Amino acid sequence: MSGRQSGGPVGSQGLTPVGSPNRIARQQVPGNTENTRSTFAERVYQNTGRLPNGIGQFSPFNGPRTTQPTERVTTSANATEGIRAQLSQRDLGAGSSADVLASAGSPRKKSGIIGNTSAAKRAPPPPAVSQQAPVKKDGATKAHESAIPTTVLDLPSQRMYALATLGFMAAWKLFNALALNMDANRTSFYLFFKWCVLDTIIWYCGWRLHIPRLTLSTNVMYALVALSVFVNLNLFFLSESVITIAVKPMAISIASSWLRTIKGIPLLGPRLVGDSDLLIDSFELDEEHILGRHTIHVLPHSLTHMNPESKSFCIDDAQMYAEPWYQRLALGLFSHNHRPQTAIPILVNGTHPETISYAYTSFETGQRHLRTIKNTGALQMETNAVYPALGNWVMATYYLPVTEVGAYEIYSVKDRKGLEFRTASQAPPTIVVACPQAHLQWNGVVPERDNFVVGGNGHASICQRTDQDQADDLSSGLIQVVARGYEPMEISVVRLVNGDREVISLDGSQPQPLERIQHSGSDMDAAQLAAIEKWSQYRAHSSVYTLSDTFLRPGEYVYKLESIRDAANHSVVMSNTGPKGMFDGDKAGSGKATPYMARVQVHRRPSVGWGDALHIAELPLRLSEDPARKSEYALPLRLSGTGPWIVRYEIVNGEQKIRMSKKFVDGAKPTIEAQQPGTYHLVDVSDSHCGGQAEKTNVTLELAPKPHVNITSAPITAHECGGEIGALVDLELMGRPPFAIYYRERNLRFPNSRPITRKVRSQQRRHSFKVMPELAGTYELEFFQLDDDNYPSGQPISQTITQEIHAQPSAKIDTVNGHIPTRACMGEELELPVRLKGQGPWQLTYNVVYENRRTAKTVTGIEDESYTIALGAFKQPGDYTVELAQVKDGNQCARDLIDVSTVINVREGGPRVGFQCPDNGVRVLDGEQAQIPIYVQGEFPVEVRYHKIGDASKHVYTATIKRNTYQGSSQVSSVMAFGPGEYELVSASDICAGTIDQQSSRCSVIVEPKPSVWFVTDGLRREGEGADAGIWKLHESCEGMALQNTFELGLQGSGPWKIEYQVEFWAANNARSGVPGFVDRTTTHTLVAMQTSTLKPECCDPGLYRYTLLSVSDERYQKPQQLLRTAQAISSQVGVTVVEHMITKSPFAELRAYSPEGTALEMQSRGAFRRQPPSIKYCLAPGQSRSDNEAQSWAKKLHEHLPVFRIEFAESGQPPFQAWVEVFPASGPSEVVHVSDIAGYSQPIILPDHVASQIGLYHMRLVKTKDARGCEHQFVDPNEVGLGRPDKGIAGGIEIEYIEAPNARPASSSPASDPTRNVCVGDVLAFDLRGLNSWNVEYEYNKLHRSIAVNKRLFRRIADTPGNFTLQKVCHRSANDCCSEFDDLSYTVHDIPRVRVSGGRDVYQDILEGDMVDIRLELKGTPPFTFTWQRRSIESSKVLDSHTVKDLMEFEYTISTASEGTFEVTFIQDQYVFHRVNDLG
Repeated sequence: MSGRQSGGPVGSQGLTPVGSPNRIARQQVPGNTENTRSTFAERVYQNTGRLPNGIGQFSPFNGPRTTQPTERVTTSANATEGIRAQLSQRDLGAGSSADVLASAGSPRKKSGIIGNTSAAKRAPPPPAVSQQAPVKKDGATKAHESAIPTTVLDLPSQRMYALATLGFMAAWKLFNALALNMDANRTSFYLFFKWCVLDTIIWYCGWRLHIPRLTLSTNVMYALVALSVFVNLNLFFLSESVITIAVKPMAISIASSWLRTIKGIPLLGPRLVGDSDLLIDSFELDEEHILGRHTIHVLPHSLTHMNPESKSFCIDDAQMYAEPWYQRLALGLFSHNHRPQTAIPILVNGTHPETISYAYTSFETGQRHLRTIKNTGALQMETNAVYPALGNWVMATYYLPVTEVGAYEIYSVKDRKGLEFRTASQAPPTIVVACPQAHLQWNGVVPERDNFVVGGNGHASICQRTDQDQADDLSSGLIQVVARGYEPMEISVVRLVNGDREVISLDGSQPQPLERIQHSGSDMDAAQLAAIEKWSQYRAHSSVYTLSDTFLRPGEYVYKLESIRDAANHSVVMSNTGPKGMFDGDKAGSGKATPYMARVQVHRRPSVGWGDALHIAELPLRLSEDPARKSEYALPLRLSGTGPWIVRYEIVNGEQKIRMSKKFVDGAKPTIEAQQPGTYHLVDVSDSHCGGQAEKTNVTLELAPKPHVNITSAPITAHECGGEIGALVDLELMGRPPFAIYYRERNLRFPNSRPITRKVRSQQRRHSFKVMPELAGTYELEFFQLDDDNYPSGQPISQTITQEIHAQPSAKIDTVNGHIPTRACMGEELELPVRLKGQGPWQLTYNVVYENRRTAKTVTGIEDESYTIALGAFKQPGDYTVELAQVKDGNQCARDLIDVSTVINVREGGPRVGFQCPDNGVRVLDGEQAQIPIYVQGEFPVEVRYHKIGDASKHVYTATIKRNTYQGSSQVSSVMAFGPGEYELVSASDICAGTIDQQSSRCSVIVEPKPSVWFVTDGLRREGEGADAGIWKLHESCEGMALQNTFELGLQGSGPWKIEYQVEFWAANNARSGVPGFVDRTTTHTLVAMQTSTLKPECCDPGLYRYTLLSVSDERYQKPQQLLRTAQAISSQVGVTVVEHMITKSPFAELRAYSPEGTALEMQSRGAFRRQPPSIKYCLAPGQSRSDNEAQSWAKKLHEHLPVFRIEFAESGQPPFQAWVEVFPASGPSEVVHVSDIAGYSQPIILPDHVASQIGLYHMRLVKTKDARGCEHQFVDPNEVGLGRPDKGIAGGIEIEYIEAPNARPASSSPASDPTRNVCVGDVLAFDLRGLNSWNVEYEYNKLHRSIAVNKRLFRRIADTPGNFTLQKVCHRSANDCCSEFDDLSYTVHDIPRVRVSGGRDVYQDILEGDMVDIRLELKGTPPFTFTWQRRSIESSKVLDSHTVKDLMEFEYTISTASEGTFEVTFIQDQYVFHRVNDLG
C-alpha cells in the first residue's frame, strides 16, 4: 500500500500543484491570508523524506489553517521533524494515520475520511511544538528507516541502485554459467565459492541497509542464502545438474504430448511434425514393437608419453636454494597457480589419469627410484584436444615439476578405475641437467713482479708487462672463468680495452677441469659402478677457462661474462647482471665487482734516471770547502709513474757500499742530497702501483784538495839589449786546473805609482811566464793569492820577486782561421803559427813540454814576421804545451817570452762507438722507420759509418752524432736503419779516427711479423691437383640438418687476433653459382680469436657459401692487415684464405593425382600442405550387401575408379629416393607407407588393398623424403605423425572421396528386415542409410506420400497404424543427382507384441576393457515371451553370437555383458503373435 487515502488529510493530498517545478513561491488562498498551498518542490521533498530548513511548516489538510499564534510560531527544525515523521509513518499504511496526525501537531478537521474508520477519530488539539518537546518515534518507524542517510542518497535512488546491482550480478552469474557449460570440465569450485560469497554479501546488505520496500527480514535473508547456495551448486559444482535431471523427463513428456497433439491435425499435422525422433523414442506409450539397439564400443587403453617433443631441461639448483624458505613454501602451496621453474610435459591421450608413477635415476649414484603422484589435479594441465566420440577421452598435457637433476622415465599411469595407460614404446628417458653457471675469478698464480692486487671493491690492478715478460710466457692468464654444467660448454666474454669492445668466445679453448668426483669401488658392486659410469656424462662438471692476455698496453681492461651455453643448448645470459653503462659505451663505473664482471687496471711501470742537468755537467762532481763551491749536491732525478715513489740507490766509496732509499711524494724536481764522496748508482724505483727499473748510469763525487804553488824566478839577461830585460818566473802548481795566481807588479822607479795587480792563468800544473815590461826599471812582483777550479775563492800565498828590466824584442802565437790550434791526433803533424816583432832576422827558441819532459828547439834566420812551427808527428797522447821561450832580433838582442804558450791536446785515438742493441734486436713494425741506438765516447760531433751485412750494393751509410743525450760519460744516440737486417759499424771519427767496440759492433733490425690467419686444410677436400686444383671445400651439408663440421683457423702473431671475413652466398637456383659478379648475398663478419679457434659455417639456406678472410690484426698490429685472397697456400706466411661450403637442397617432392586415363587432376598441394585443397568426389552405383565373400569384388570395383597418385621430386635431389606417405583411410588409424628405391623423379604410389577398398574420404600427405646423399626433407613434425584425425580436419595433402550412391537397407534390429515384409503395429521400420551423412528419403504410408530430410544413418518410421508402408527413394542431399530407388521395401503393418532394447533407442556406449554393461529389454504383450537377441560386429554387421530366451514370464530382461558389438533383438513372440527379423549378415 502506498499509504495514501482518497479523502484523508494524511500525506500529500493537501498539497496541490500550482505551477511548474521552478515555481517555489506559495499562493495565497482567497479569504485567508495565512492559508498557503504546497509548491511542487515541497511535495518532492515530502515524497523523498527530505525538507529544506527554509521552507517552513505545511498543513496536511485541504482546509484553511488556524491563525492562532501558538500554532504558527514553531521553529523550522521542529516543523521539519514533524513532517518527516508524517512521511515515515505514511509508509506504514493507512492504519497509522491517526498517529501521524497526532505526532505532527496538526489541527483537527471535520471532513470524513474514506477508508479505514479508525483514521476518522478526532485528534485532540496539538500542543505547541518546540525544541524542548522532540517528536517520539516508535519501534516500527525505526525499523523501516534506511541505514543510508537520506541526506546522502534519497530513497528512490537507493532502490534504483539496489535493483541495478541485483540485475548486474544476475547477468554476471549467467555469463559465468554459460562460459563454464561450454568448457570441457564443466565444474569449477572457484566459481562456486565466489558466487556463494557474493550472494551472501548481497543478501546481507539487503537485510542490513533497510531500504524501504526492499527490506529483508532475517528469515528471508537466510532462505535466500540457502537458495543461492543450492543454485550455485547446480550451476558451477555438479557435473550433472539436479535441476536438469528433474526437469528433463518432464520436458520430454510434455514435448512428445504436444507433438502427438499436433500430428493429430488432419493433413497439416503430419507435415508439421513428421517422423520426429521424440515421437519414436516416446512411442512406448502408444503401440510399439521391436525398437532400439545397444552398441558397445570397447575403448583401447589410454596412451601416455613423457616429453613428446624430446626437449632438454635444466634446473638452476643454486638459485632455487638461494630463495627464502617462505618463498619456496608459497610456491609449493600454490603450485596450481604458478608453473614450477622446471616441469616435464607428459602427454596423455585417453581418460583422465588418477595416479602417475615415474622413475627417477640419479646421475651421481646411478640408483633408480620410483615415485608416484596420487593427486594429479594439483599438476598444471593443458587440454590439447577433446574426443566426444570416445566419451571422456581427451588429449592433455600434464606438467611434472622436477627439482633434481637426473633421468626421468614414465613408469605407469592409471585412471580412476585402476586401468593402466600404455606408454610410448622405446621412448628415451628425459634428461634434466643442471643449468650452466659461470663466474669470474682471479688467477691465484701470478708472477710476483706483476704486483697483482685486488682492491676492496673487488677490482684488480696489475703492472704493465714488457716484451721480456711475454718472452717468459707470462700469458698464462689473470682472469679465470669457472663454469659448471653439462660439458662441453660455450662461453662468451666481452673484453673492453680502453673503450675498444671485443667479444671473446671460449668454445675453442681447452678448459682445466677442477676436482672431479671419484667413486671408489670398495663399497659398490659392478652393476652400480656401471650405472654411475653410464650417467656420468650428464653430470655437471666444473671447469676453469683461463683468459690469456699480454697486458702490454696500459689502461683499463674490463671483462664481462656475457653468456654460457651447455651441450644441451641451455643458454644463460648474464647481460642483466652487474653494473651496466660500461658496455653501453660509457666509462666503466667505480662500483663493486660482480661474479660476472671484472675490471683490471694496468698501470704503467715507473722509471728513474738522472736529470738532464747532470748530462751537461762535468763529471765527476767535486766537493769543496770553498764557499763558492758546493759542499753537497742535489742530484736531479727524472721520474715517471704515479706517486709516491721510492728510489733505491747505492753509494760506493772504495770497498764500502752504502744502500739507501728515498721516498718522493711529488714528482716535480726530485733530487738526491749527496753529501759524501763516492759513486752514486741508481738501483731501482717503485711507485704506488708497480716496480720499475733504473737507468744504468753512475754519478761520482770527489773531495777536492786545496791548491798550492812553488815559485822560482831567474833574470833574463841580454847584453846585446843592454843587460837584464826581464824575469822568468816558474810555477809548479798543485790542484785542479784551471789555475789562477795573483801578483802585484810595482815599478820601484816610480815609488808613488800604484801597483798593478796581474793575474796569471794556467791550465797546466807547471807554468812559466816572463815578466818583461816595456818600461825599464826595478820591478817588484808580490804573489798573494792562488785559485784553482775547486777553490775559486782563492788560497792566500805570500812571495815576492825583484828584477831589473831593460827593453827587448817580442813574439806571440798567432791564430788560424780565428783560433789557435789546440788539438791533434797521435801520429799526425801540426803547424803552429807565430807572429814576430822587432828587427829581423829573428831567432826563435821554443819549448815543447809533455808530461814532465821539456824539449827546447831554436829556429834561426827567420826573415818573415810570420812563422810556422812544425810539430809532430806525436807518438804519445796527452797534453803538449808549446812555449815560446826566447826571441832574438837582428841586433842579437834576445828576449825571454813570458806566458806565450798554448796547450795541444794529443789524443791517443778517436771516439769509441758501439751499438747499444737490445738482446732481441731492434724490433719495429712493418712500415715504421727503425732507429738503432748507439753510444759514443769522444768529442763531438762524431761521424759514424756503418753498412748492412749481406747488402749486394755494399753501400756505407754515414751519420753525424751531435751532443744530445748522455749516459754517464758516453752519449746515447741513434742512427737510422734502412730496412730490416743486420747492421755493422765500419768506422767512427771526430778529428781523429775512432775505434769500434767489437762486442757491440753489430745490431739486428727485425721487423715484427705481421699477423696472419689461414684456413687449415685438414679435413677439407678439393678437386684436381697442382695449379688446376680448385677451392678447398668443406664436406657438403644438407638443408635443415645440423652442421657437424667447422673451419679450423691457423693463426700467427701476438694474440688475441681480430679477424674480418666475408661470406658470399649463391642460392641453389642461381645458374651462375660461384661467379663473383652474380652473388646473391654478401655479408661481412668479425671474429676475435684466442690461441686456436674455429669458424662456424652458416646454415639454413641451400646454396654455395664462399668464405674469404679479409684482414687480421693482433696485439702489435692494431691496424687491420689486409690478406691476400688465395685458394692455395703460397708460403708458410700466406695460407689458404678462400674456402667454400655447399649446402644442398633437401629432396623436395609433391603429391599429384591423375585419373586412370592419365589426365592430371587439378590439385594444388605442396610438401608443407599450406592449404587444404578441394576434394575429388566419385558417385558409384550402390553395390550389393558388403559381405565377406564380396569384399574382393568390391575392392576391384573401387580400383577401377581409383586415381593414380604419384610422388614427383624436384631435380635438386639425387636419386634413388625414399618417401614416407601417411594415409588417412575412411576409418581406422592412419598408416605410413614407405616407398623405397625411387629411381627417377616420379613414382606412383600403390596403396594397400585394405586401405583402398573402403568408401569414404581419404587423405594422403608426405611425411618425409630422403635422397641418395642422405639429405632429408621433413614435411610433418614427427611428433604429429599418427595424431591427425580426419574428422578434425587435416591441412594440406590430397583428398579424394568415394561416394557410393545412397542405399537403404532394413536395419537388422528392425522388423523391416523380415523378408516377408510383415510388421506389426508399434514396430519401428528402421533402415540403415549408407552414403553421405545427409539424405532425402521418400516413402508412402497408407497412400500418403512424404519426403523428409534425414541426417542420421538410421532412418526410422513408426508403424503406428496398420496398413501399407513403402520406402521409394533415397538421395544424397549434398549430391541430389546421386539417388537410389527401391521396389522391395514395401511392408504390411500388423499388430504384434513389442520389445524395447535400451529404451528403444540406438545407444552407442564406450567402455574400457573389463567393464560390465547391463542392457535392459522391456517386453509388452501376454506372457510367456520368447525372443532372440544377437550381438553383431560394429564394423561389418557380422553376427558374433546369438541367444534365445524362452518362456519368460517377466516383462523385463537384462543382458549383462563386457563384449563389444551391437546388441539387438531379432525375434519376439508372445502368447499369441511372434515376429522374426531375419539376419541380414
